[in-house]
Order: sequence, then C-alpha cells, then structure tokens
Amino acid sequence: WRSGAIPGAPAELAVVRPVKGQLLHLRARDGSPWTAHNVRGLDVYVVSRPDGRVVVGATVEEKGGDVSVTAAGAHYLLDEARRLVPDVGELDFVEAIAGLRPGSPDNAPLLGETSVGGVLAATGHFRNGVLLAPVTATAIVDLLNGRSSVDVGAFSPRRFAAAPVMSR
Repeated sequence: WRSGAIPGAPAELAVVRPVKGQLLHLRARDGSPWTAHNVRGLDVYVVSRPDGRVVVGATVEEKGGDVSVTAAGAHYLLDEARRLVPDVGELDFVEAIAGLRPGSPDNAPLLGETSVGGVLAATGHFRNGVLLAPVTATAIVDLLNGRSSVDVGAFSPRRFAAAPVMSR
C-alpha cells in the first residue's frame, strides 16, 4: 500500500491507500485438517490448512495505517465464521493478527504503464492480491517483453487522472 510513497513514484500511484484486515488463526486439537474444503461467505472465509490450522478472515476497515487487533474485529470474525460453520467455535484459539492491503479508489488493481517512462505498476489489489498474483505476474512479464496475453487496459494506473476540462 506504500507504492505511492516510493521516491520518484508516478503520481497516479498516490491513490493507493491502506485497508486494514484482521484475521484469526485457530487450530484443530488433533492437528489434522479440519475441513476438506474452504468455506466462503459474503464477507468472511474459513480456510483449513493441512497442519490443522484454520484461518478465519478477514475484516475490511478504512483505518489508515492502524494494525491493531480489536475485540470487535475478533468477535465479528468468529460470529460470522460460526454462521458458516457452526463447529468453528470448538477450535482452539491461536492468535489474531491485522495487516494492511493496498486498495485503489475502485478496489481494482493498478496494472501496466504509468506516466513515468519505463515504470510499470502492479499494486492496489485490495482483498484479491494472493488470488490475482499469477495473472498479475503474467501480465507484467508480458508487458516487460512487449507481449500482451492479458488485457490490462481496464486496470490502467492512469484511469484515476482528472478528466480534462472542456472549454466552450
């Protein structure tokens, strides 16, 4: 989320903001995978890891650079996870953590050429950074090599530039 703060960064990256996300780490007591599938609700997901860890995530909070973990955040996550999978309340609590994601004004990534010659952007992925990493890598490598197997036009970092004023 600090891409706009890099010295010499293109001005259009200044729109990237930090979006706080809290998540919980739980654990199955026997150390075995807790569920065979990941479960996704509208706002919360429950991911079972092979070692018995279970991740419950994640909040979306516009809190600037705040990475504190709150009781309200943990309560919300547990409550929503229990709506999806009632037995999640029987897991051992391991920890609660918070981090920051890079968000753009429309929460879609900024990918491609910037106003600074030779500088490409790949930021602003919001909640989908891990999911979009493979296609983002392919798109950036293609752009670096003068190819275009992924159309990133809709994600241009320049899309938030002020529209020109028309005179009459």
